[in-house]
Amino acid sequence: MNIIVCENYDKMSQKACDLITKTLKNNPKGLYSFPGGDTPLGMFRAFTKAVNAGEVDISQANYVSLDEWIGMRITDEGSCGHFNQVNLLDSLEKQFKNTHIIDGAADSPEAEKEKLNSFINQYGPLEVSVLGIGLNGHLGFNEEGVDFSSDAHIIPLAETTKKVMTKYFGNKFSPEYGITQGISQIMNAKTVILLANGVKKAEIIKKALKHPVTNEIPATVLQNHPNVYFIIDKEAASLL
Repeated sequence: MNIIVCENYDKMSQKACDLITKTLKNNPKGLYSFPGGDTPLGMFRAFTKAVNAGEVDISQANYVSLDEWIGMRITDEGSCGHFNQVNLLDSLEKQFKNTHIIDGAADSPEAEKEKLNSFINQYGPLEVSVLGIGLNGHLGFNEEGVDFSSDAHIIPLAETTKKVMTKYFGNKFSPEYGITQGISQIMNAKTVILLANGVKKAEIIKKALKHPVTNEIPATVLQNHPNVYFIIDKEAASLL
């Protein structure tokens, strides 16, 4: 396990970007996955800058989104798909060879789940899985009690997640379920990068790293990953 404590958010974001671009140079045909949300935004900006400057080539690489709120379209602000589209794909002057962005508003969520599994099976396993961490320790929408052996699945959202989601879209949407890559797919990634910043993440980072592995705190499973990086700022590391 690699724990990298950075001075601030910007340095954390750049460190994660540097690790991703290094991996891309070593394996330009791999499958890469980034999360949505506030935490990885700086990393997205650094990554798109590097791609657009020609520092790294993604033309043979593949990209898959991590998760999505069931019922939300890619055009809905606050959706993970919208975040991926606006902050990554639309910002790239050159595109990934193949991409799969989860459609939370698909007529059949079950069929959409299988499309996600099929894409990962075709182009995976993941070369790099970049993750945030929820206040309850969720990874993607792998909430408390999740089956660690699961692949992509649909899952009821935890109450903690429902409270946090209002910052993304207020009271306009009230999703009850999420669709997400499974823990088994994340754990099969060759490299996992977990990002966390701010004092509000300090307690869950301490638990993720120090608490015995349990599906009641899903992030603890990363203690068992052979090549995981916790890249965090000083505030998120304050209880370590």
